Amino acid sequence: MITAMTTLRRAVPAFLFGRDWPLLVSLAFLTLLGVLAGLARLVLGLGPTTGLSDAYPWGLWIGFDFLLIALSGAGFTMAAVGHILHIHSLHEAVRPAILTGLMGYVSVLLLLVLDLGRPDRFYHFILFWNVHSPLFEISWCVLLYTTVLLIETSPYLCERLGWTRPVRWFFKLITPITVIGVTLSTLHQSTLGTLYLNMPHRLHPLWYTPLLPPLFYVSSILAGFAVGLLSYRAAVRVAGRREKPEVVAGLAKGMAIVGAFYLALRVGEVVVAGKWPLLRPDQAMARLWWAEVGLGVIVPLLLWLWPRWRRWPLTTWLAPLLVIFGVGANRFNATWFAQTPPQGGTYWPHPLEWFSTLGILAAAALAWYVGIRLLVIFDSKTAHVS
Repeated sequence: MITAMTTLRRAVPAFLFGRDWPLLVSLAFLTLLGVLAGLARLVLGLGPTTGLSDAYPWGLWIGFDFLLIALSGAGFTMAAVGHILHIHSLHEAVRPAILTGLMGYVSVLLLLVLDLGRPDRFYHFILFWNVHSPLFEISWCVLLYTTVLLIETSPYLCERLGWTRPVRWFFKLITPITVIGVTLSTLHQSTLGTLYLNMPHRLHPLWYTPLLPPLFYVSSILAGFAVGLLSYRAAVRVAGRREKPEVVAGLAKGMAIVGAFYLALRVGEVVVAGKWPLLRPDQAMARLWWAEVGLGVIVPLLLWLWPRWRRWPLTTWLAPLLVIFGVGANRFNATWFAQTPPQGGTYWPHPLEWFSTLGILAAAALAWYVGIRLLVIFDSKTAHVS
């Protein structure tokens, strides 16, 4: 224990005063700004601090909630790859992705507190069960899956502190824990799409479809591979390690396979439902659809499938970033841009919405960086057990 605490004390100056200190200071400043903006929203209420209205009850916070939940699919995707499918060649990317998933879900919970009209009643879904509401299932699944992520990341700290007994118990239970996590993720990732089935006259036909639940689920796996790839490449650089090409290639291949399946679902739905005339380029909604699917799915697939482009060093950065753009565009289109409010009107986020959102994202990035530097993310002595 004493040795572990000594290691931690030596590690703290290393990352506080290392080459990344400008980034850390910037993230800390944005976090402080976000805390002040969040406190202002909680004290002053929704009216003076947001651009929301009866016509636009969902805005920036919900858009980022849906996006972060999708991107945090890296947690259940990589946990399934490492602990259920036992693809050992990709195991080194599992821990950075799970840590990223935890940071994402904590950010979601914080954004939800800001978005609630009565944040003091955030716990009511636990006491008052509305089993007919999709939001009831989503709330419980997000809460329980965040708990699973905390359990999954606990060995990273225990190993750093030298607590071997809890780590041994964890790896004996890793498979059922992962199965529970994947099940919870499957439920709420798909149910996020179910929410939109309640608004057929509000959501544009290019996005409204009975296939919304499977589309949301498959796109979360696609985002999971993309975020898993980026988090691994970022983590090895933060930790000062050498990147393994086989890990990068394996994650990119998984992203390409899932991306091809998602593209087939998305395009097939439009063709089978007879919506293809809506894709005329002179229509604003059609341009949004083409930007989302073209830049976010088709271009990354071409970058990976074309041998010459696949060998381009920038591809393994650009392709996952474009996938994240595509999934983000999908969530914001469904939540905001492709919505037709029945009362008319417009919505633009209040500055406090932007500041509070940026603050939460900066805090998550800062916590992730510190976690990569201080926790046991690589060279786990018990990694072979999974």
